[in-house]
Amino acid sequence: MLHAGSTLADRIEVICASSSLWLGKTTICDTRGSFGVQSEGPEVYHFVTLTALTSLCSDVSYLRFRPIEANSIAFSTPLSPGQSQNVEIGKGFAAGEVKGDVRAIGRVGGCNTGVKGSWAADLSAAPVP
Repeated sequence: MLHAGSTLADRIEVICASSSLWLGKTTICDTRGSFGVQSEGPEVYHFVTLTALTSLCSDVSYLRFRPIEANSIAFSTPLSPGQSQNVEIGKGFAAGEVKGDVRAIGRVGGCNTGVKGSWAADLSAAPVP
């Protein structure tokens, strides 16, 4: 269960500087969005909830990066507009606000014709006991 008092929520809206075809029928946006995590200390695990906006017109997966690290940690499953997914991002963060990054991978179809021009998501992050 998320600690409601410690949750940070962000709407991430990104204009892609460029995008490229990736792994067959997907396009990856080369521009990252960022989010904040209010850490309660290095021993506490943290989770994010990613929600694809209902205004999106094709499925999207999100590539999450642990706060303070350059390497990605996981992909979300492909989310249809309006769908959400909870994902653990780990522990080991100093107490206070830390930043993480996210990128979007669009499924070709709907309005995504093979070039990703923008993406958006609602993201909330929280420590979990």
